[in-house]
Amino acid sequence: MKITSHRDERLSTIVLDPTLHPVIDDLAALERLVPAAPSEVEALALFRHQTPSLLALRGRGQTHTEQVRRLIGLIALEKDQVEAWIDTANALTILTNASNLALLLLPARNEDDAWAREQFGRNLLRHARRHGDGEDLALASRAVGDLPRRPAHISMPAGADAIREMIETMARRVGALQPKAVEAIEPGVPAVHTLEKAGSLKAYFEAAPDLAGLFGSAQRLLGLVDGLRAIAEPDAVTLDAIEGGLILAYARLIRVALWPARYYDDVSAKAAARDLVRSRDADPDSLGALWEIGFGQGETVAGQSTRFLNIDEHD
Repeated sequence: MKITSHRDERLSTIVLDPTLHPVIDDLAALERLVPAAPSEVEALALFRHQTPSLLALRGRGQTHTEQVRRLIGLIALEKDQVEAWIDTANALTILTNASNLALLLLPARNEDDAWAREQFGRNLLRHARRHGDGEDLALASRAVGDLPRRPAHISMPAGADAIREMIETMARRVGALQPKAVEAIEPGVPAVHTLEKAGSLKAYFEAAPDLAGLFGSAQRLLGLVDGLRAIAEPDAVTLDAIEGGLILAYARLIRVALWPARYYDDVSAKAAARDLVRSRDADPDSLGALWEIGFGQGETVAGQSTRFLNIDEHD
């Protein structure tokens, strides 16, 4: 859903939805996809094959980015509204970053997913080249990994059937990148949220996760992964469990990175997560890069207010 900011729109006159809707980000929502199974290894192996659509993640991330831009434009018209809307901006920022980082964390299930990942990866690299420095570009390159030299959508098909299939594919993808906000939101299921749901977004941001608990659960899961890696001749279930465990553990660690520290326990958890990730030489390099990007985004949010603690200042 694309929201266009009309000239007469003002933050002070937006009609807010009085209902508090459940809000969950795409990283946190992965937890409900871990099925019940006879063992944790089997559960992680099954989870590996139950990950969500990357095209849908791309749509939510793009929509929430548009809402952030809408909010920035409206704040420019009413600067006295900054304090009232800052936590709405913070919530939308975390939702956006969670979707984008999950997009690069999760495996592509089909061609649509591969297209969504490639499109976002190219956009991330383009943004780093234009607005970042050498370190930003290197970090983005690590996170994205290898991309095809020629974007997949550039090649034109030959024949009527191939052209028809291309048009249908484009329409499906464009539709997925413009998700509509829904009135009834199922708890635990990610959705898109507009500025009109500011109350729900503020409640989401206020109910920050337990960062120490997330770190502890991720650390334990990585211990399980390391144990599975030590098996001399792993079977298919073990290999799937290793990959599923890495995905879930890093999803938790990236959540630790994204949320600003409010208490000294949060500072300790974020510092411990940083040390753990940087010590994980056996893990794919892209996972560490995703964590570093999330950490930078979390520190940016923390730096805007004395309500939060920056890690380097208090570690």
